[in-house]
Order: sequence, then structure tokens, then C-alpha cells
Amino acid sequence: MKNVSSILPLKNRRAVSQVIGSVVILGIVSSVGSVILFNGMDSISAFTYDLSFHEKSKNQIHREDVIFEHVRFEPLSDNMEIDLANIGTVESTITNVTILKIDTQEIIANWVDVNESVPIKDNRKLILDLLDDSEIILPVGTNIWDDPYYVNSEYKISLTTSKGNFITTVASPFNT
Repeated sequence: MKNVSSILPLKNRRAVSQVIGSVVILGIVSSVGSVILFNGMDSISAFTYDLSFHEKSKNQIHREDVIFEHVRFEPLSDNMEIDLANIGTVESTITNVTILKIDTQEIIANWVDVNESVPIKDNRKLILDLLDDSEIILPVGTNIWDDPYYVNSEYKISLTTSKGNFITTVASPFNT
């Protein structure tokens, strides 16, 4: 009887070819990856350099974020209190306020100058006395928010900041 080892020649194989294949693949991936990484870093650097030539205030316009927290119509007067919060990363200055009665399209306040600053991560209350300011008029009725002419309407309140942002909300008396 013949020996099995003489019929099938056995080769002593090791995993050398698999290790070499892994090293070659790793070299290809790392070289392509480093080219992509350095190209991306160069693009970011060029963009940052380009931004340095623009005016600082124009860069800050996108970092300004003011929200309405609450609008209060004082029932027995013509006063309106607007609570604002600055959730942005730069200080905001509210320059103008416009109030529009939506259902009749009457302008209650037209570009009223307020010049009130709202510090970063803080809130501010704007109080508008609608009879004392010559630019603001409650057009008809008793000139108080309790009047049926005013109480059943919605009002669009718009603010403009010194950086040029425009913030708006809709509110109705005693329901905001």
C-alpha cells in the first residue's frame, strides 16, 4: 500500500500573501485618504481667508438671533409690552417696530424708533405707549385694547435690528 503523503504532495503554506495584501490595501487607502484630507483642509483655510476680507458687521448678521418671548396688550390702556430674548451669539439692537392690524390692514405703529439693545443670552422688555408717540395711533374707538374693535383682531408685529435682520410674529390681545 502506498503512503498517502506520496500521492498528494503537501505544501507548507503560510498567510504571508494575505498579510502582504492587507499592507498594500492599507497603503492605498491611507494615501488616497490623506490627499482628500489635505485638500479639504486647504479649502477650509481658503474660505476662512476669504471671510477675513468681508466687513465684520456683515459676518455678524448671521449670528444674530432674537425671538419673541411674550407680547402683552395692557387691557385698560393703549400700552403694549414686547418681551424679547437674544439667543444669538452677538448683541442685538432693535431699531424699529411696526405693528399692523391684520384683518383691516391698518398700520398701528409705523417704523417707530426704539433703539433698545438686547445683550447676548439675555432678555429685554420693550414698552410701547401707543398714544404718547406721534408715530403710533390707535385709529378708532376708545384707544384701549379692551375695545371690541381691537380685541378680536390679530396683529403682525415686526422688528428691525441695526444689523439689518427682520423679526416678525403674530399676536392677538389677551391670548398671547
